[in-house]
Amino acid sequence: MRGFTLLEMLVALVVAGIMLTVVTVNLMPGTQSVLRDESKRLAFLLENGAMASQAGGQSLAWSGSGNSYRFWKRNREGEWLRIESDNLLHPRTLPQEIRIGEVSFDGRKLEPGALVMLSPELAGKRFKVELHSGDLSSGIAGNGLGKVEIVAGTQP
Repeated sequence: MRGFTLLEMLVALVVAGIMLTVVTVNLMPGTQSVLRDESKRLAFLLENGAMASQAGGQSLAWSGSGNSYRFWKRNREGEWLRIESDNLLHPRTLPQEIRIGEVSFDGRKLEPGALVMLSPELAGKRFKVELHSGDLSSGIAGNGLGKVEIVAGTQP
């Protein structure tokens, strides 16, 4: 009965090591893919918030600064209340390396944390939110009619 030689075992270990390295690198998300995923998530949430506002006739808003954002609803007295326990529109914290950049509403730059209105009217205002991670950036834009998408040319 013949066993493996030392050289055959070393070759098998080297091949296994290379395969493990390739799998590890492919499974660990890079900054670009994390930024892309968070941009898609935010666009989805903003679009759903706008649709919920239009469908329910209730004013909703979004605000974000640093690496977190949240949604707001207006009560009957006109006060803005944070949405805390909604399954979809609950407060979120972005991954550590991603930050909210410039936010604009109806062509005007907003201060960090200012509210972006998701209007219940069918003809709302346009808005744009930028996400940054190092030198990468991604823009999320709402067209005022409820459609929200990642802006062409800035997607990572």
